[in-house]
Amino acid sequence: MDTHPGFATDLLFDRYQGEVSAHPHFWAVRTPTAPDYYFGNYLLLSAAPSDRDKGWLEQSFDKLIATDPRVRHRTFQWPLAEGQNSRVAGFVATGYQYMECVVLTLERAQLLTPPDSAGAHIRPFTATDWADWLTLELEEREPDYPAESYLAYLESRQRLYQTMTDDGLGNWWGLWQGDQLAASCGLFFTATLGRFQLVRTRQAWRNRGLCKLLLARVAEQGLIRVPQLVIVADEQYHAQRVYRDLGFIPTARIASLCRWPREEEAP
Repeated sequence: MDTHPGFATDLLFDRYQGEVSAHPHFWAVRTPTAPDYYFGNYLLLSAAPSDRDKGWLEQSFDKLIATDPRVRHRTFQWPLAEGQNSRVAGFVATGYQYMECVVLTLERAQLLTPPDSAGAHIRPFTATDWADWLTLELEEREPDYPAESYLAYLESRQRLYQTMTDDGLGNWWGLWQGDQLAASCGLFFTATLGRFQLVRTRQAWRNRGLCKLLLARVAEQGLIRVPQLVIVADEQYHAQRVYRDLGFIPTARIASLCRWPREEEAP
């Protein structure tokens, strides 16, 4: 998986904050400090599963990941080859959500830089900026995510990103309009790759080119350090257009299955 740009950069965060162990048909990824982080506690499969694999995969997840009773989900991820389709109707029928993501990459010669925007100020975060980031992420979260549990997730991510920044592995960046944080993103590094994290623009400032401007400025800095940058997006996510307009090109695909606790299963 270290040659797959999406998983190689996922594992940067997984190994830093948690535990990754190799097994014959998968890698087990655990984040003991965040047991309810669905994509921090998962099995990374070497090949696409089929419905006949459901039983032994769930047993493996429960044995290796769900030893902590606070882990109440199951998540599986795997690489998808070009043109490959997943055959997981049996998983979906029992409550799993299936998702495909595209891995986009950018090199120096591909970067298309947009013009500056009047009043936009871009800089790395300081310690005092994180409170505004939490507010931005909470206000712009998907409506399906309850505020209380999502705040706990955000706080765990904040701790991770601040610690990685302190260790010289990257930085968090913001774009301000006046004194309001309008957009933000992180960029962190392996030896040869940079991975963007949680690209977000405040609803009131969207469709003004600010996200594109922020990503371009951060990418310029990142490409001084490594030859290639990576961003992963839901296959259906509208922001893919922004990434492609900057020169990002699709280079790989990721598929996942996740089953989280239903409301009636809550303790």
